[in-house]
Amino acid sequence: MFEPIWNRNHVDHVQITVAETLDVGRRGNFYEATGALRDMVPNHLFQLLSLVAMDPPSLFDAHSVRSEKAEVLAAIQRQTEQETLRNSVRGQYRSGRIGEREVGDYRAAKDVETNSVTETYVQ
Repeated sequence: MFEPIWNRNHVDHVQITVAETLDVGRRGNFYEATGALRDMVPNHLFQLLSLVAMDPPSLFDAHSVRSEKAEVLAAIQRQTEQETLRNSVRGQYRSGRIGEREVGDYRAAKDVETNSVTETYVQ
């Protein structure tokens, strides 16, 4: 259904948004060591990217889909750590609300350093 228009001639760009509705909860140790950039981007967002950007597989079976996704991932331009830091936006949530729920400051969460600079937001 989308194949005739889902190509470089008709699609200007694709933006993938994962809008979390949870705070760090009991994952303070994990987040302090990992951060949102290393947690979300290479795992979850690259999976979505590969599905959206892959060419249609010749057969709709696991091997063919995996091969097309692998081609997308292999084509991603690798960046150095310095380039990644320069080409991304990172932030950390403070106390506030998510919908109707009060959310505490990230730095006040269990197992999080009070002077933490770990990102909980990445773009």
